[in-house]
Amino acid sequence: LHCTRPLCLGRRRLSSDAHMRVRTPFRCSPHPCEYEIAFVSDVEGDLDYFNRWVAGSRCVAYTGSDEAALTLTHARAYFVYGGDVPDHGRGSEQLLRLLVGLKRAFPRRVALLVGNRDLNKLRLTSECAPSDLARPHWSIPAPHWDPSAPTLSQHLEQVAAARGGGATAASCDCAAERLRWMYENTLGCPATFEARRAELAALRSVGSATGDNGGGGGGGGGGGGGGG
Repeated sequence: LHCTRPLCLGRRRLSSDAHMRVRTPFRCSPHPCEYEIAFVSDVEGDLDYFNRWVAGSRCVAYTGSDEAALTLTHARAYFVYGGDVPDHGRGSEQLLRLLVGLKRAFPRRVALLVGNRDLNKLRLTSECAPSDLARPHWSIPAPHWDPSAPTLSQHLEQVAAARGGGATAASCDCAAERLRWMYENTLGCPATFEARRAELAALRSVGSATGDNGGGGGGGGGGGGGGG
């Protein structure tokens, strides 16, 4: 295993020339067979960054000018995504769809690893389920790992105070506000809710994406192959 180019580590991501060539000898042939492996990680919803990476890749390319699907460029190309698909940028859902589509097209030559930002979104499948949303807001505690974080009730009280007009914590309690509270105070990604709202609005070609009860935006997020 050796690198065809140096692996330059940026602040959080491997540079766009992170390709490796693997020489694997086969018993049936005296000559080695070469494979190229493209690797990128921690894109975190930054679709512009990912597009620049694809433009410089020898293994991964878009199938058309609309950048709606990815492909591997040759029969010996492999691709590994190192984790952390969503959060900070405004392209989380689009990136998820691109990566899952590539995996489905080349199931044996594409590996999608999960990072902490992908794994922690598994909470949404339970905490945004109807049974959990039915729990009284005052019964949900603050995250035990952050003593400075507000409880859900405190968050809703702040929302009600900002809205005015007789709004209360109970009247502001909805799936969107619970999701906003989770993103901002328990998942370590305070900008994700608004980034997802903007992305969904752009994908749906509407002025804005709003949540239930007139309260906030839709901010689903997913890891490991699905967006909310």
